[in-house]
Amino acid sequence: MDNLNATPLQKYTLYLFSSLFLFYSCKSLDINSPGPSPELPEASSKVNLATEMPDETLDRLINSQVPQVLVQQENMQLGNGLEGDLEIRRNGKIQWSSLDEERLKLTVPIQIQGEFGLQQGGLGNLFRRKVPINQSLSPTFLINPEIKDNWSLYLDDFELLDLGGDLKLEVLGMGVDLSGTLEKQINQWASQNLGSDHELAPLKPLVNLLWQQVGKPFTVSWEGQELAFSIQPKAVNFEEFFSEENQLALRLGLNGIIQTHPSDAVPSRAFPLPNLSPNPSGENKLEAILPLPIDFATIDQELERFLGNKTVRIDRKTVMELSDFKTGAFGDLLKIQMDLKAIRNNGEEIEGELFVVGKPAFDSNTQELQVSDLNFKLISESAKAKWAVAFKKRKIIRRIEAEAVFPLEELLQNTSNSFSDRLTLETPLAGIQVKDLEIYPEAFYPTSSQLIIYMKAIGEIGIDWK
Repeated sequence: MDNLNATPLQKYTLYLFSSLFLFYSCKSLDINSPGPSPELPEASSKVNLATEMPDETLDRLINSQVPQVLVQQENMQLGNGLEGDLEIRRNGKIQWSSLDEERLKLTVPIQIQGEFGLQQGGLGNLFRRKVPINQSLSPTFLINPEIKDNWSLYLDDFELLDLGGDLKLEVLGMGVDLSGTLEKQINQWASQNLGSDHELAPLKPLVNLLWQQVGKPFTVSWEGQELAFSIQPKAVNFEEFFSEENQLALRLGLNGIIQTHPSDAVPSRAFPLPNLSPNPSGENKLEAILPLPIDFATIDQELERFLGNKTVRIDRKTVMELSDFKTGAFGDLLKIQMDLKAIRNNGEEIEGELFVVGKPAFDSNTQELQVSDLNFKLISESAKAKWAVAFKKRKIIRRIEAEAVFPLEELLQNTSNSFSDRLTLETPLAGIQVKDLEIYPEAFYPTSSQLIIYMKAIGEIGIDWK
């Protein structure tokens, strides 16, 4: 419509339409009402490993943990007026099998060596000669090993099922059967050194040594910054039982919180581990949340580097220049304030300040932080500038969404490398590592000074038994 030839009614209609468009396009955003700030949820994490120790690995473990010398004692009272010096040694490989989910049967080949004779006094003073002992037996035991909540190994059950032979000797032409005496000695030793009240092996010192590697704070280097993280364990879950395939099934889980620390206040060592609690889970997975803070000043610098004084075309007749970026929180949205200069082909320029808000979002294809669902308000003294910007609002939004991006690929890669390295563990029995690890931003939380990105890490725990 030619404005010069328009009737007064047409001019009024055009003015009213323009005013309404300007009102709803530019003034729908109240920059003084940001809304409530978001509450940061707990960055809870869970690692669970369900595996079966192969029987050959358990076989090697049992044979390496049972000492070669079982008993070594002088002047042992053997009963019936006999005493002697005895040494009981392992004489070969221990054989074992599981009876049920909890109990093991062990056959321990032993060599009994030494000498015995009559006790001093009476006939003992007349017959001082010692009779040598050198005999092999293969006693069979029933045991129920259990690791309790204090990280120590106990035997809830111990029973000598079979001595595996007879200990018969000849003294002064008489046959002497010491089998019952030996059985009594074994059971007496077991009652004093084994059982549910006797700690066989405290595993906590060994576990703490391993935890110092896995649980020690780790850092992520990015954009000249050092971001530090630590794992605070809340619960350690454990369960062991014997499977039908004669393998030791293990379930080990760790629930905790990953905390962020300033680079100059990183804890020097791992948090202490709590007592053990039962683990009913048969899952084999990793789920972790890493709260990663990015200062708004860093985002400002990156936006300035990519967009500062860059010409962005809005349409075939208009380009715009954006500069002087200032990001911050606007409730649960991200705020970007920037200077705007729009330049028309005819040389006309429109200037003002854009107040842009939107939701932080992650584009998995480009590995970039973007701002979606944009809304903005132009702060300018010029009504003409407000009207012109409002008229092209959708085009401006599309261009800002396309251009105002923040690359995260390097950050994701460095985080993945550091996280994988921290959860990689080599022990004499097995190697543990994270498989198919995937890390991506799950949620964004603008705060007063930072944008907190909750990085989600998912994967599987792999174990290679040795």
